[in-house]
Amino acid sequence: MRGVFRCFGWLSVLSVCACGPGPTADELAARYQRNPAPKRPYRTELKTADTPGPFARAEGFVGFEAPNCTYIPDRIAGARSMPSIDLPMAFSKVDESTFVATIYADAMLDQDYRLGDGVCHRELRSVNAWLTATSAKTDTRYVVNLSGDEAIARRSQTNCYVMDRYPGDDPEGGRNPEINVATGSSRNSRINCSQSP
Repeated sequence: MRGVFRCFGWLSVLSVCACGPGPTADELAARYQRNPAPKRPYRTELKTADTPGPFARAEGFVGFEAPNCTYIPDRIAGARSMPSIDLPMAFSKVDESTFVATIYADAMLDQDYRLGDGVCHRELRSVNAWLTATSAKTDTRYVVNLSGDEAIARRSQTNCYVMDRYPGDDPEGGRNPEINVATGSSRNSRINCSQSP
């Protein structure tokens, strides 16, 4: 009987050690460093055509991940995550139908975050942008996305949107203004996003 209690005591100590906390996403993000001298610029261009009205604002972010590194932020749940970060994009309005921003594929430094995987190599994973008619909370966001591979390959994408969602919803209308609806109808807006060095 005494041997059984010793065994259970030993197992409980092991399980407590295995459940120690890993870094949280915020703790890990505090270790990330921007590249002070990036050398791989890409020009991002949002272009509109056949719109029902003007667009006043373009916003977006560039997503980076380190796919060769993983960590477990919550050891009890056991789900693995990759170190990731989103950097904002600063768009300039060129004319009534064009916004541009410069992004860098090497904006983040490769680092050893002491996760046990060695140096984590950052990769551009996504370019995400949206246009709005004004800055109102009720404006519809016309969203366009490119994967990191598409951006580096200088691909472009054309999205079509329903015209009746422009500029947005009545605040009392009850619809979610962040939902955009793509359609293949002949009455639509086209938003083109492309990268070039």
